[in-house]
Amino acid sequence: MVLTWHASDSELGGIHRHCFKCFNLKKCNRDEDACGVLECPVGCGWMFHSCKEEEHLLLCPMVRVECINSSLGCGIMLTRKELVKHLPICPASIVACTQEWNRWPLHCKERYKTVPFRQRNPRAERGQLDYELAIRDQRMVGEFYKVPRKTKLALRNNLTRRFPALPLPPHTVRKANLTDQSLLSLREAVKFEVSDETSLGITSTYGVAKMFLKNQEVQAKRWKDDVDQAILRTGQPVPKRYWEYPELERGNIHRHCAYCHNSKCTKRNNLLSVDDDYPDEEVWTQCCQVVNCPWECGAVYHHCKAFEHKMICPQYEEEGEFDWMQRDRMKGVSRSKKAKAPPPLKEFPDLLTGPTLCPPKPTRTGVVPKPPPPPPDLSTTMRFDIKVETVTRLQQKPRAMYTFLCGQELRRDQWEGHCKNVHSEIHGGLNNWIEARATCPLSSYGCSFSTRRLYPRIDSRARVVYSQDTMSFEIRPPPVELKPSKRGGKSLTDLPSELLQVIFSYLDSWSLSNIALANNLLREAARSLLDEKGCVALQWEKIDTRGVGGKGGWVVGYKRWFFSNYFCPVNHWGVNADGAVSEHLKNCPYNIKAEHRKPDVKSKGWKDFMEALGVRMKQKRESEWFIE
Repeated sequence: MVLTWHASDSELGGIHRHCFKCFNLKKCNRDEDACGVLECPVGCGWMFHSCKEEEHLLLCPMVRVECINSSLGCGIMLTRKELVKHLPICPASIVACTQEWNRWPLHCKERYKTVPFRQRNPRAERGQLDYELAIRDQRMVGEFYKVPRKTKLALRNNLTRRFPALPLPPHTVRKANLTDQSLLSLREAVKFEVSDETSLGITSTYGVAKMFLKNQEVQAKRWKDDVDQAILRTGQPVPKRYWEYPELERGNIHRHCAYCHNSKCTKRNNLLSVDDDYPDEEVWTQCCQVVNCPWECGAVYHHCKAFEHKMICPQYEEEGEFDWMQRDRMKGVSRSKKAKAPPPLKEFPDLLTGPTLCPPKPTRTGVVPKPPPPPPDLSTTMRFDIKVETVTRLQQKPRAMYTFLCGQELRRDQWEGHCKNVHSEIHGGLNNWIEARATCPLSSYGCSFSTRRLYPRIDSRARVVYSQDTMSFEIRPPPVELKPSKRGGKSLTDLPSELLQVIFSYLDSWSLSNIALANNLLREAARSLLDEKGCVALQWEKIDTRGVGGKGGWVVGYKRWFFSNYFCPVNHWGVNADGAVSEHLKNCPYNIKAEHRKPDVKSKGWKDFMEALGVRMKQKRESEWFIE
């Protein structure tokens, strides 16, 4: 603290010495170099010496200032006292939801360790909440496999050891033209990969990937030095690495055969024709016989090169696990004498078909049969367990388990309601609570019927839905029944824009984002509410100035304004007790009822049936198959 009587003129900064220590204007005697007293020009009611006006404007609650998130896209001007109330609803104050959940692949050995028997997914239909969320997760896994492998390794950590949390950052999915081989395109293609110095002079290591590679190199060098030092301390020389032995480069191929390409090589035969017993043992052990390809591709080579030839032989077919059993069986059949095939058995006539009951339909020859149905689409075939697993965030996940993130961008005041309604109530009740499965007694036969136990708010016609376009849960309000007007009522587009803005101000963000897709008029009306109910985020773009001597960098390309997927908070949930199961059983396709009726023995149909049955019984007794 600078004392008044020791402060210099430069330290006072244009404030008089009397005014520097004067804070109570009621007792101010205005002696020495005191200046006049002023009232705040903005109107906050504060009084001060005129030389302190500049400092007061830095603290005055009535001065209009920019939002502290102006650099992030918020351009609103408001008084300083309103800044505290504005920050929770600031469109640039965005929070990304990091809630996560886990799923097992449907066929996974690690999953079966905790399950007593193999459990299949229930038969599901589109529109069911748990199935819709599983489709979203499966689509993200498909996008994950488009990422380069080395980038996947860089995104792993100790918690997700094999599969990183999905969805990945948008820039990791590489979208490039495969036919474009220009230097700029190649630089863009490798900039997200994790590798060493490339032939293009590009060091493609960035962020976490660069730290990962550096730690790997340091650790490998440390291990190598530790092993070498430990061997040297014993007084023994450091042994050569396996790649330093030249004899291992040939892969167990004889010395002569490694350099022999003559298909008519007779060196082995010459050695066999020598009368002496193995005159040169070294030469004998470094040569083998020339053989033909057993798969009849026409190649001739030394026998020690059979493994290498198998890798490039066009006629080679890899044998299956049980082909050796079939091969031995065919050898035994070829050696044995061919036995005569027994005569075909006489077909026994069917008792339920005959000329009086089911006359044979004439078959048309030469008609092309109908093609088989196409295979199911792999994108709609569920390959993950519908049941959602929850592993604590800081707990290590199993290697085969996938981790998924919510990733919704919300305003700061919307985050609490989003976590409560979406993740605590809807997401936490997917496993057979909100979406009640196996409620139909015939579900074990394949019935996919499910009921909603809970409905939002008061009206039971309101439903929880999942949108694949926005990848979020939403609340669909109950339908409104409008009575037709005799005068021909007006539509929403007939109202003035001022009235539309007032009506839209009562809607939530999710409803505004949907109504903005209707037409241009409603889109402009919803656009006027972006400052009040929307969000803004900066979109960065990379610029390349290396051609003009620069280093390149990132700049803000534009500001993206959008409505979040937040809906009005649900404070009450009702229980559905409308007897949906009993109504479903009346029309369930698996509920096949057996009707027992007494036949009319006096009808003509019954007499024809008994006469035909008697004819069939007589044929049975007269056949050679009948046993008395």
